[in-house]
Amino acid sequence: MRAAPAAWLAPVLLISLAGAAAEAAPDAGADAAADLAAVDAAASSVDGAHDAGDAGDASLSSTVPVSPPPAAPATPGVQLRGRVLERGTKSPLAGAEIKVDAAPAGSTDGEGRFLLLVAPGPHRLEIHLEGQATLHARVEARADLPEQTYRMTPGLNGEHHETVVHAGRPELAKVTLSGDEARQTAGTSGDPMRVIGSLPGVIQIAWPAALYVVRGANPGNTGFFLDGIRVPALFHIALGPSVIHPYLIDGVDFYPGGYPANYGPYVSGIMAARTLAPPADRVHASADITFFDAGGIVTAPWDGGRGTVAVAGRYSYTGEIFSLLQTGTTLRYGDYQVRIDHPLGGGQATVFAFGSVDSLGWTNPGAAAQEYGSLQFHRLDLRWRRALAGGRLLVGATVGADWTQSTLFDAPIKVRAGNASPRLVYDRALGGSVDLELGASADAQTFATVKPTFEQKQGDLGSSRDAFSQAAFATVSFRLGSRLVVAPGLRSDLFAEENTKAFFLEPRLDVLYRLSDAIALKADGGRFAQMPSLPVSVPGFEAFGLADLGAQTSIGGSVGVETRLPRSFTLGVTGYYETLRLTDVRNIDLQNIQPTEADFLVSRLGRAYGAELLLRRANEGRLFGWLAYTLSWSLRADDNGVYGRSDWDERHVLNLVTGYRLRGGYTVGARFHLNTGRWAPVINSNGEYQQIPTYYQLDLRAERHFVFDRFAMDVYVDVANATYDHEVLQLTATLDPVTGQPATQSGSVFLVLPTVGLHAQF
Repeated sequence: MRAAPAAWLAPVLLISLAGAAAEAAPDAGADAAADLAAVDAAASSVDGAHDAGDAGDASLSSTVPVSPPPAAPATPGVQLRGRVLERGTKSPLAGAEIKVDAAPAGSTDGEGRFLLLVAPGPHRLEIHLEGQATLHARVEARADLPEQTYRMTPGLNGEHHETVVHAGRPELAKVTLSGDEARQTAGTSGDPMRVIGSLPGVIQIAWPAALYVVRGANPGNTGFFLDGIRVPALFHIALGPSVIHPYLIDGVDFYPGGYPANYGPYVSGIMAARTLAPPADRVHASADITFFDAGGIVTAPWDGGRGTVAVAGRYSYTGEIFSLLQTGTTLRYGDYQVRIDHPLGGGQATVFAFGSVDSLGWTNPGAAAQEYGSLQFHRLDLRWRRALAGGRLLVGATVGADWTQSTLFDAPIKVRAGNASPRLVYDRALGGSVDLELGASADAQTFATVKPTFEQKQGDLGSSRDAFSQAAFATVSFRLGSRLVVAPGLRSDLFAEENTKAFFLEPRLDVLYRLSDAIALKADGGRFAQMPSLPVSVPGFEAFGLADLGAQTSIGGSVGVETRLPRSFTLGVTGYYETLRLTDVRNIDLQNIQPTEADFLVSRLGRAYGAELLLRRANEGRLFGWLAYTLSWSLRADDNGVYGRSDWDERHVLNLVTGYRLRGGYTVGARFHLNTGRWAPVINSNGEYQQIPTYYQLDLRAERHFVFDRFAMDVYVDVANATYDHEVLQLTATLDPVTGQPATQSGSVFLVLPTVGLHAQF
């Protein structure tokens, strides 16, 4: 909004009067003093005449007429028009305070523009806005002066201020990170989704592969969502960057357990990412280049700024790099995202399309044929949101297609899958202390499998099939006073596949009690259900074996305490316990796995329990980061019902993440990781297990932010495993060639993963 006339007329008049006074003759002040003395004398004689009249004097004194001093001649004003933009990003800056010759004159509107009336001639401008360096400029005001552009430089003094809006239910235990905080975590190579490996309750199976175990379940029991849309695979294969452009991510929420009822169906944690709505002011573009891939984002307004569109993509050239390092190996990946927003029918409509393509191939020594695997998926989501009956309504539908081809384990399989998933969510406040959320969703899937003609009849995993799931949920949050929040909920899941149906009622309860303004107790518990799945999620290999394996389930909960500490620190300690029924691989000997066999998978009972600690400093000021420690037990029952350590059992996991913002746009950071090793099967040992040795890793990161007039640029170096420590991934039973006695050989990986990246915003 432009300043009201009164906001700029007053300082203009003051400036004009001051200018007139400065140009007056030297003796003008004496003349003015004489005039004032005459006026005072006349006023005194009038007062004396009135006093005499009151005393009864018959004579009346005549008053002396007084004339006001002559007004100074008005100085004609000219309009001074300007626009204030942020240097580097070219974003308009609203609310910037403008001073003309040290006198307040107005402020910028929502588009960063201002209009002032000033006297012709030279003036000094001072523009001030929090978070930006104060701008000083000189201007020669005249009638034909065009609109001036002023660019303010973002503060590069190392201080960081972040406003976080905590949406959703406060009683749910979760870790929320902004996109910038996640991207600046050392060891992530600038990918915000890989920060999951540094959070409490998480075990990374084999770095750098993006395989994560949450609270003792299988990697395939954790769900990944993007703007509420289920993503079949969040990470590319091999080096494992996420399938979403890193600078499209606005933030991530991680629920290690007790996730909201609108997510599902999974029996373990949830990782949910949020994309950033495109800006509507003008066209924006950014480009990214690393050792492994290149990509970019372009956003633009349309329909007069009522709508916005964002297009992002990335493609890797790792195939060329790997061909230089290892002959006969190919690795490629790419992804794309398109988001369109526009008002519709009194609400806001969004069209979001995204997809991912991966290919991996290699030639075994002495083999004539090359083994090959490829994965790709595509999703198109349409959603519409609007206010309704005092609440908010979301109507959405997602359609998708998956293609998977594998020649692993000498069992070539090709799968084409399609799905359609409608959803409906409504939430509103009922009075001042009750919140209601309810909704429903469905997922219809079809799988067309092509298998070799010589293969015998297989289980559902290798067969063409149709599957259907349906869910409904409701949660009511009661705020009982200022300290207690109780949120009971109920979710139902119906699974149907190959003429088999399974129905589950899943009650939930989440409680928050504030002992004081700084200390809060949290507790959650419930039941969760999921269709059978591979231990590691693969697009196209889903929704199978319901008749043979039954659904996966978990029942459990957690209790924790959170407290705010001085210097922006928070401390949380949580204990959890779960009983599990999961789909596992029957044969632990990885050399003899045959995924086409009917008994390739088996349903096993399990238990998981442990404790998690998170000491975190808020992402503000110069220093940020956290200390995450996990103590866990993961158990599985064998065919005889005897419980033992699972393949994912890793007792201690420690992650220390820190970052520091220096002056001049520099940021440095580090991550120290330590785990005590999984309980792993020994290949060719007929079922023997051993402890993998302890592994530690140090990651380092340095970043410099450059600001130019019309673009900004970030250059960073991220070195994962800078200590070059070797990680043991598997153990193999062998015979010592000298003694002939059984021995165990370790299969280790020596890998340092450096990433040099450049991100430029236009």
